[in-house]
Parts: sequence; C-alpha cells; structure tokens
Amino acid sequence: MAAMTATSDAMPTRRQAVAGLAIATGGATLAIATLSLAIVDHESLPWKQLDGSTLPGLSLEWTYVLRLGLATLSTVVACAIAGLIVWRQPRNAFTWTFAAFAVAYALNNFTVQYAIHGLNVVPDSLPLADTAARYQLFAGVLLLTCAVSAVLLFPDGRLRSARWAVAIVLLVLLQLGDVALNTDSPYFMIIGYAGRQGVPVTSLPDWRALGQALGWLRQDMFPFVPGTALFWGNNILAVLVGAAVLLRLRSASGEARLQLKWFAYAVTFAAIAFLVNRSDWFAAILFADRPPVRQEVADVLHPIALWADQVFNVSLGLLMPLTVGIAIMRYRLYDIDLVISRTIMYAGIAAFVTLCYGVTVAAVGNLVGETAGMGPVVTLIAIAVIALLLEPVRARLNAFANLAVYGKRANPYEILSDFARSVGQSESADVLLPRMAQLVRDGAGAALVEVWVRVGERLRLAAASPASPAAETLADPNDIAARAGPTGTVVPVFHENEQLGALVVRKPRGEHLTPMEVRLVSDLASQAGLVFGRFRLFEELRESRARIIAAQDEERRRIERDLHDGAQQRFVNAMLNVGMAQAIAGPMSETSDLLQHAAREMQAGLSELRDLARGIHPPLLTESGLHAAVASLADRSPIETSVVGVPDRRYAEPVEVTAYFVVAEALANAAKHSHASSIKIRIEEEAGRLRVEVSDDGVGGVDSRRGSGLVGLRDRTAAIGGSLKVESPGGHGTVVRAELPCG
Repeated sequence: MAAMTATSDAMPTRRQAVAGLAIATGGATLAIATLSLAIVDHESLPWKQLDGSTLPGLSLEWTYVLRLGLATLSTVVACAIAGLIVWRQPRNAFTWTFAAFAVAYALNNFTVQYAIHGLNVVPDSLPLADTAARYQLFAGVLLLTCAVSAVLLFPDGRLRSARWAVAIVLLVLLQLGDVALNTDSPYFMIIGYAGRQGVPVTSLPDWRALGQALGWLRQDMFPFVPGTALFWGNNILAVLVGAAVLLRLRSASGEARLQLKWFAYAVTFAAIAFLVNRSDWFAAILFADRPPVRQEVADVLHPIALWADQVFNVSLGLLMPLTVGIAIMRYRLYDIDLVISRTIMYAGIAAFVTLCYGVTVAAVGNLVGETAGMGPVVTLIAIAVIALLLEPVRARLNAFANLAVYGKRANPYEILSDFARSVGQSESADVLLPRMAQLVRDGAGAALVEVWVRVGERLRLAAASPASPAAETLADPNDIAARAGPTGTVVPVFHENEQLGALVVRKPRGEHLTPMEVRLVSDLASQAGLVFGRFRLFEELRESRARIIAAQDEERRRIERDLHDGAQQRFVNAMLNVGMAQAIAGPMSETSDLLQHAAREMQAGLSELRDLARGIHPPLLTESGLHAAVASLADRSPIETSVVGVPDRRYAEPVEVTAYFVVAEALANAAKHSHASSIKIRIEEEAGRLRVEVSDDGVGGVDSRRGSGLVGLRDRTAAIGGSLKVESPGGHGTVVRAELPCG
C-alpha cells in the first residue's frame, strides 16, 4: 500500500498552490464570518424561549459557546489541512474528497448562522437567507457522503474493494430518500448551535409536492420502514466503515501503516461515538413494550447520547483532519499506540458502567414490575454491582487494549519494568543479555535483535533473538552498521561516558522502527550499561583463562615433543644397544639373563614414558582428531567401554583438547573409584554445542568439589565458554557431562 507523504513526486504547480490557498483562506474566512455573526447574534437570541438540547452539566449559553467554538476551530483546521494536501497531493482521489468534505463543513457552519441572523435576529437583512436555511436539508447528505468516501479512500486514494463504491451509492440514495420523504413537512426548519431554533422557512412548493407524491410510501404501504431503514442503515454503515479502516490498517505495512494508525484512531473514535449517540434509540427499541423501564433507561442514556453526539462532531470535524495532517506530515514525531490503548480501556470502562446501570434498572424493573420511586435503591444496587465487577473488567480491558494495539508484542512499559527488575536482582549477564534481546524483539516487533559487547578492541555478539548458533566477532566496530541493514537501527550502549557495545534492531522487510519503539530500545540501552560492563569483565576473565590454558597446552605440546625426541629416543637407542649386546654375548652367556632383564625394564620404562607423553598431550588427537583419540582411550581402559556417536569431524583445538581430557579424567576416575563393570561414552553435536557424556554403573558418591582433576576440567571448560556437570548419587553410578561450543 502506498503511503501519502507531505511532498509530491513532481513540483507543485502554481494552479495547485492557488487552489490549496483558496481552500485554506476560504475556510478561515467562512469561520471568521460565522464567529462574527454568532457574536453579534448572541445578545439577540431568545435564550428562555429556546427548547435547547443542552449538554448535561452546562447551561444553554455555555453549550452554545462550546459548540460554536469547536465548530469554528474545526472549520479552520479542516480547510487548512485540505488546502495543504490539495497543494502537495493533487493527483490523489482522497485529496479532493477530503477537500469537498472540508468545504461542505465550512459552508454548513456558515449557512446555519447566516440563516439565523437573516431570518430571526434581523429579518430580511441578508439576501438568500432562506436558501441558506434550506441548504441544511442536504448538508447532512453531502457531509456524510464526503466523510465516508474520504475515510474509505485514505491514504492512497483507492478503495479496498469495488463493493465499497456500491455501499457509497446506497448510502447516498438512502439519505436522499429520507430527505425526499420529509420535504412535505409544513413545519418551520429547526437549526442552530443553541439547540432547537426554528426559522420561518419550510420546503419549497415544488419540493413539498415531491414529498406529498411520495407520501403514500410512508403512510400507506410502509409506514415504519423509511425511518427504521435509515436508523439501522446508518448504524451498520458506522460499523462497516470502522471495520474497513481497521482491516486496511491490519494489511498495511511500513509508512502507510504508521499513517493509518492515526487515522484509524480518529475514525474508530467517531464510529463508536456515533453508535453511543444512538444508545437511547436502541433502548427505546429494546424496551418498546415496557414504557416504565424504557423511561428509566432513557433517563440514564440520554445525557450520554448528547455528549456522544458532541464527541462525534468533534471527531469528524476536528480529530479526523488533525490525524490526516499528522499522518502526512509529522507522524514520526508522535506515537499513537499509548493514546489508543488508554482510549480503548477508558471507553470500555465507561461503556461497562453505562451498560451495568442499564441492565440493573431493567432487571429491577422486571423483578418488581415498576421502578417509580425506587431511583435511590436502583442506584445503590447498580453502584454495588459496578464496584464488585470493576477491577476484573478493568484488568481484562487493559489486556484487550494492549493486545489490540501491540498485537502479540508486549507492552513497552512492562518490558522496561521487567528488565529493570531483572537487573536489580543481579542476575548474570549470560542470562540477562539473551532476555534483553528477546524483550526488545517482543516490544518492537523486530525480525532480529543482536546484542554486541565491546571486548578489547573488538565487538562480540553476546546474544541474539532468534538465537544465533555461533558466536561472532567484529574486528572493526564501524562494521556494525552493516548488520542493521536498510530497515534496522543501531543503538549504542554507554556507561560512564564509555561505549560498551550496541543493540542492533532489524525490522521486517518494508518496516521501520516507530518513535515509541526507538524510545523503548534507547531506554533499555540506557539501563543495560551495568549488564554490558559485567559481561565484558566476564569475557575478559574468560579470555585471560583461555590464554593461560592455551599457554599450558602449548607447554604440554613442547614437553611431549621433548620427551618424544629426547628421552623416548634415548630409550630406543639404549634398547638397540642392549639387543646388540645380547647378540654378541650369545644365549648361553652369563650376562644374557641380565641383558634380557634390562631390555624388559627399558621396554616398560618406554611404555610408561609414552603413556606420560600421551597424558601431557596426545599426539593422536593432533594427528587424527577427537574420534580416533577417544577410541584409543576406550581401548586402553581397564573397564569395558563403549563409544557412541562421536562426530567424525575436526573441531577447534581448544574444544578437542578439552573434550579429550574430560573423557580421559572420567575414565581414570571410574577405573580408580567406581568399581564399575561398564562405561559408556557419548559425544554428539546439537544446536551448535558439542555435548560430551561419560557414564558408568559404579557405586557413585563422587564429590565433584574435591580433587584437582575435576576442578581443573571445570575451569578449562568455562574458559572456552562451556560447562561441566557431575551427577553421582550414591549407589547409582556417575555421569560426567560437558557442553562445549562448536568452534
């Protein structure tokens, strides 16, 4: 779906600029004229004679001021936004539909006050005042048609489906039919901001003749159908229009989705207000056969309906144009999610309270048959029911609001509090950083989140969501921008003015981080400095231990080479010399037995020296890999040993050496202490980790905290990013498990 932006593809022409300026200045002029007439007329209005629709809690005069002020402001805003988009987006069908709505809205407000002044306040003082009054007959049709069309066309100027064009035509016909059926009314028209002001104007004679010609349809054939059809048609239309915008929002992505969030909020708000405005009508239909109950419910709902009507007018005339302006110009500076979430929750609570009161009144009426004189009792019962159910309903509404706004994502504020709580509990960095990556991914709806920590002069991948099987390192910290890609963002992490790393957040294709999501990631990054510091210290310690172990291994290899090239070679030479001496002395010589004994001792010494050299560093491991070295250990074990699943591939030298010594130490301990009859070695690779397990069926009871062998192995495995666990319950054998990174 294409987005609507503040700039067009081509430079705006002079004609477009003039048209936009004319709409904006024309609307402002009409608004000023309307306000001027209203101020002049204020003192002349017969306030005491007006049968006004006064807003609850306000006097009739203050109702007049509120409605006039909001109408004036709405006119200026709607025409200004319409002029702007006509200037910048003249090729978009939405532009002209919205401009028509803004102009019709301005004309409607102006003609109302013009007619009142020219017909009531100073009769015959203004030309065409009666025409201005009769404009109100069609103003509703024009406003509703333009508003619905604009809603369905936003933001790209295309209808979601051709069926919506049919719906718009049916809407126009329904509204025009209602107008036509009422043109035979002999009564004066009632218009104005101060409630029900009659003006001495009726329909034109020709129009009255049309109404009389169609009167048979209303009176003889379908006496109740026209009004009922209009009532239910408008209600269904409000639901359908709101649903259409929400469906378009659901299918949109990228910039268009960000724009539609604002617009959908205003449209949904207007649709709900429209339906609430009809609530007293719904009650009248529902309790049509129970007049006392109907009256009780109407008394509760009518004030709410009056305010809902005002909210609907504000949503349509002010809120919708404002959201259009924000959507096409400055939507990135604001975020609508929190506003929508709170609106859903509080509107739901208000609806619950109203519904609960209405149901209570109806229930009491059904039980006692009459509610006259029981107002205080009914109110107390309703308050008790509301107090009992309010908290569970509020919790469910809050959960629903978060689900509706954030989808399956978590609430950003819950994410921040969850992470702050984890940091406060001093959990290890190895646990916190993967959790942080998952929280950012959940909160921002990201496709990938990576946590990079600076260790020395390099950046190391400490965690990722989805999890990355292999640890990566960037030699140049500037290369991290390439990890984010075109839809991603890099957020640095600082602690005490030192950059300790960065978060890389990559959105799905075609989407970008919203301002609220950027704030979420930035707030998490500001809290993560201590965690990054702990991780860096841990990594530096691990690297230090790894360097020590690497130096030890190098020293082992040197000693093994020295033994092989030095002492072992001397043994071999000595055995050759003894063999030559035996040959010279002959088998019957007195020294033959001594020479044979010396040869056997030298052979035993050579074997022990070779075992010692293999224990220091096995040359078979270097030459043939882990598979052959472990098989050799199993063959030399004094206990029956089976080997299962050793991968026939080479790993990084630290990994192979550590795995070898884990198996060697476990076999040696089993031979010395377990009294086992069999040992099983299992080595397998899974999810980027090499798992080594040595189990026996001996007596168990090993204390892994004692003995330099197991302690040293635990340090060795930790130094390369692995772990070692020993399970040895008494009487049930021993299991040594090591998990190593596949390097």
